[in-house]
Amino acid sequence: MLRVLPLAALLFTAAALPAAEFDFAPVKKWIAKQDDFRAVSADFTQTRSLRALKSPLAQTGRLWFKAPNHFRWELGRPAKTIVLRKGDTIYMIQPGKKRAERSAASATPDKPSPMQAFGMMSMPFARDFADFQRQFETLAISTDGPRCHLEVLPRTPTAKKYLSALKLDFNTQTGHLLAFEMATRDGSALRNEFSNVEVNPKLPAAIFDFDFTGYEVVDAKN
Repeated sequence: MLRVLPLAALLFTAAALPAAEFDFAPVKKWIAKQDDFRAVSADFTQTRSLRALKSPLAQTGRLWFKAPNHFRWELGRPAKTIVLRKGDTIYMIQPGKKRAERSAASATPDKPSPMQAFGMMSMPFARDFADFQRQFETLAISTDGPRCHLEVLPRTPTAKKYLSALKLDFNTQTGHLLAFEMATRDGSALRNEFSNVEVNPKLPAAIFDFDFTGYEVVDAKN
């Protein structure tokens, strides 16, 4: 018994120690950088990994963003899917089918936004560091020079049910997002890697317009 007590005391002491805290300095620096971004354009490669597939599926695309709430995302060249956000409305457009679904841009605790469903990150990722902490639980932070790898999990019940992590890679010096990945609990993943990033380019207003002539436009089902 005398031999057991010291071990028990040691285990109790170890359990009582606080968990190691993350160094949030790179994250704070990156979030602060987002205030400088009024517009962004970039190419991306999207890779979808599914347990049922032997090899991941990859497609290229292009995106444009203009603060505060204009966004256009095209997957495929020519585009097979277009996601267009104007204000509080998102259109999920399928040019091949001449069809578009209209829905609210915001997510709810029980339903992700259409952008999240397609593996796209909202811009800005967080308004400030306090907003970041309210929205996300931090799982991991690591750095390699100016590159920072961040893994988080949204605090909403639905996200925790389906997602195992959101993974981001960004450059702390430029503020550029390098990659964004959604990993799900069933082992699948949707990853976007960005290139040819332009910050604050002059974007024509027409980029965020779309001619729906001849299209069937319906409200998305809840």
